[in-house]
Amino acid sequence: MSIYKIPLKYKPGEFLFHEIDTDEGDCLTLDYDSEYQLLTYNVPLYGGEARLYTVPRELMPEALTTVYDGNGDIEKVMLSGTRLLYIYFKNVMAPERVILKFVKAEADRVSDAIMKRKQTLARIFVEKFYDGEAVDIAAKTATAGEVQAVIDKYDGDVTVADNSGDFPIENRLALEYEALGVMLMCAGGLLRNRLFEKATETFVARVKSRVLKKIETTEDFKFIVEEYD
Repeated sequence: MSIYKIPLKYKPGEFLFHEIDTDEGDCLTLDYDSEYQLLTYNVPLYGGEARLYTVPRELMPEALTTVYDGNGDIEKVMLSGTRLLYIYFKNVMAPERVILKFVKAEADRVSDAIMKRKQTLARIFVEKFYDGEAVDIAAKTATAGEVQAVIDKYDGDVTVADNSGDFPIENRLALEYEALGVMLMCAGGLLRNRLFEKATETFVARVKSRVLKKIETTEDFKFIVEEYD
């Protein structure tokens, strides 16, 4: 187990781990298990433990980058400049604002991908999952031909057409779940489930508003939101 300390207060700018020359004062303490490539830390301000999996051992700690705002307060920690590992929320109102802005941008990306397919759709599903640690929100589409193929597979049972799990994984367009998971872990524990539901509602509303006016749909089209376990 290796321990890496990153000060919550430093100086304005963006710094690689080896460029930060102090670990005094209040710190974000990263516990890293190289055998399992597991990173854990206690969340400053809100408490609770964050756990991140598949953090490559060959990148630790050299690829850690910390961003500080103009006052020298920590904003976020990234891995290789792309993967979010930690984000600092200055008050209890900040998580919802940041998370919903992120979800709207992801919903726009997913919506654009659906529209670019230029298909006539019979179903759009939104699949969701959250267990307090792992999180997933995704859209999955199905054409009339795919719906009929599933019904035929189950000997004419039309109810299976409303089950997203029976349609190809290739039709699935997921929100960037790792970043959303970190944002939820860094929010207050009592807020997380509510924030997840709010994120899902925002994703659904955004996809509906952007996609349904611009695609062709069948007469029996359905937009279905379902939670899986």
